[in-house]
Amino acid sequence: MIYTSQHVLEYPKDLTLTELLLNYNLNNTPDSHPAIIDGLSGKTTVIGLKPGDVVGILSTNRPKHVLVEQDLLSRLSNAILITSDLPHRPTLHVWDSLEAHGNNVEVLRVEHVLQHGSSHFEPRSLPPGAAANSLAFICFSSGTSGLVKGVQLSHGNIVANIFQQSKGLEGMFTPKTVVALIVPFFHILGLAGFSCQYVCQGTPIVAFKRFDMGPLLAAVKKHRITHINVVPPIALEFLRNPPAAQGDFSSVQCMMNAAAPLNQRQADELTKRFGCAVTQWYGMTEASPSVASQRENEVNLKGTIGRLLPGIEMRIIDDDGNDAKIGEFIIRGPNIMQGYVSSGKVDSPMTADGFMKTGDIGYVDEDGYLFIVDRAKEMIKVKGQQVAPAELEAILITHPLVNDAAVCGVYNDHGTSEIPVAYITTDVEGHQEQQRLKEDILAHTNSKVARYKQLSGGIHILEAIPRNPAGKILRRLLPAAIARRETQERARL
Repeated sequence: MIYTSQHVLEYPKDLTLTELLLNYNLNNTPDSHPAIIDGLSGKTTVIGLKPGDVVGILSTNRPKHVLVEQDLLSRLSNAILITSDLPHRPTLHVWDSLEAHGNNVEVLRVEHVLQHGSSHFEPRSLPPGAAANSLAFICFSSGTSGLVKGVQLSHGNIVANIFQQSKGLEGMFTPKTVVALIVPFFHILGLAGFSCQYVCQGTPIVAFKRFDMGPLLAAVKKHRITHINVVPPIALEFLRNPPAAQGDFSSVQCMMNAAAPLNQRQADELTKRFGCAVTQWYGMTEASPSVASQRENEVNLKGTIGRLLPGIEMRIIDDDGNDAKIGEFIIRGPNIMQGYVSSGKVDSPMTADGFMKTGDIGYVDEDGYLFIVDRAKEMIKVKGQQVAPAELEAILITHPLVNDAAVCGVYNDHGTSEIPVAYITTDVEGHQEQQRLKEDILAHTNSKVARYKQLSGGIHILEAIPRNPAGKILRRLLPAAIARRETQERARL
């Protein structure tokens, strides 16, 4: 069975990303409307560039970030592609001079470009039909299960996803919408998922170099921010940080969580404390990045990541590739990547009929809402039974003394089966107190699940759950974190 959106996707397929950003105005926003506001200084940047203007900046999040003209995009892509034949780990080369370094890359000073514009460069147009496959960005995957992979995304991929989001979230962007963007621009979520989308919609972005609660609260009040993009660690900080409770959130309508799942208890606490909706977005670097999104009027349906965006087809399959009620999501659409940058050692996630395996296990209800159970590679196999770490984590986090939680599988002493092991963070101190807490949490969790799902591997307490910058749990690092802590404890004896 193929699942699709209830909306039809229509968009100009020969459009480049640069042409979309510079020549289109999806919401008829006045030119004087600020595009990007510095969250610290309050300085604004109004996009007044013309086709052919070329600017490339390597920096932290700042209003001077702009999308570059396609000629430079292709040069950068080609320069990055040169690393594809390097073994195992690519080498990153950074230059800070005007000297030529071989024939691989052209180096420009920002001051020169800002002063002279594109007068020294010949812009080029892509021929009809070329946008779909002409590379715009090479972004990198999360690396939750190993080395990161370079994901090749074309102009057509990014443009399609902008129109997919625009149609799927129709009505969200109004003349009063102002977005706080904390996610780094180097991440696909900050770069294409939010920045490109909001600029095209004419929605002002209040950008921050890094997450800092004080400046964010000041910016929310000053700029009357209506939407805040968060990832799980930032969402957790909103709940833990005392100054957050004193902030003026009267203008905030929604916190939009993406990049990694936010558990329902934390979402409910955010809504209760700050009086705003908390929505979940689902996507991945390989999908440019958005696949499904939850609208603000859908938050009463707990646990969903929303409905498929227009133009995306999805199947749910079992291990043998047959249709299933619960199984792996595989997706197909104009936003799906061109492939990985590799030396031929990276397995392709594509099927023969053009679907891409997401690695996410889930199901779709009768109304078309998607629900994620867990990652396929992270499922724990207990004596032939599948156990989803996310299910146990959702229970663990409901304990009032657990701040954060992660679960992974380890083999039992006989090496015959995996067993679930939990890792938590807590403010409880003292050896005896922590032992009593572990016993209480075990009873709390094991009473709510079937026997084979119980935490037979025990519970470990960590100072922090290892996560990547986007907030995804790095489960492969959990056993090492315990070994490191035990070594430190032995050294203190």
